[in-house]
Amino acid sequence: MTVFFCLESEMGRIGIVGAGWLGEPLAHTLLARGETVVATTTDPSKQARLAGEGIETHLLHADEAGAWPLGQCDSLVITLPPSRVADYPQAIARLCAQARQHGVTRLLLIGATSVYRPGQSEEDAPAGEGERALRLLRAEQAARGSGIAQVVVLRAAGLYGPGRHPGRFLAGRECHGGAQAVNLVHLDDVVAACILLLESTARRFAYVVSAPVHPCRADFYEQAARVLGLAPPRFVAPQGEYLPLSGKALCDELGFVYRWPDPQAWLGYDAVCQGG
Repeated sequence: MTVFFCLESEMGRIGIVGAGWLGEPLAHTLLARGETVVATTTDPSKQARLAGEGIETHLLHADEAGAWPLGQCDSLVITLPPSRVADYPQAIARLCAQARQHGVTRLLLIGATSVYRPGQSEEDAPAGEGERALRLLRAEQAARGSGIAQVVVLRAAGLYGPGRHPGRFLAGRECHGGAQAVNLVHLDDVVAACILLLESTARRFAYVVSAPVHPCRADFYEQAARVLGLAPPRFVAPQGEYLPLSGKALCDELGFVYRWPDPQAWLGYDAVCQGG
């Protein structure tokens, strides 16, 4: 499902492409700041719901080379998941071309840390392996070559939060890599990082957003499953290496502060909230 939002504020007119698990709360956070939101979606039921929440909403399929729905925008945030389009790099290239034609001078593309190979740092040139990493990198290249004046990629670690409890990720499964580092980031922190990058002048093309505390997979996912009353995963050899991926540059350069720096601490907080 693809949704486009457009907002107008002191930051200028901002479009958000993709109001799914991340894009919708980002839009509502900006709306709570007093912004005016216009949306398009592929889902008629979501169109009706967003309209009922005060968001003007139009149906649009991002996979199709249709008319640009957002009008003139100063900034654009793309949160479109690669799995939702047949040709992700092509879709990003088309959106960027349309955005440039309609006045966008700042682009924020939400990517993923899967562009990195295990053991790399955020200072390394990404060298991820597999089809997903290649699609993400090609999309980044399309955005970078779009001619938009300012392009920034926010490479997010594994996402968790409302509707994505990590206790369900591996519950009951036999898994490898129990000694590996957990690289996760909470929805709240991704939303906050997006807003910071919209308000700030970025010093680099890409930033990593990944919680600074990295528990071991075995400890974390066993506890996460038990919080939900699910069967914990069983970790077997090979155990793998502890290779955390930092999101430190966002903090050092732009003053970002993680609300949820430790995913394992969040598990305890969540259990209390659920009455566990």
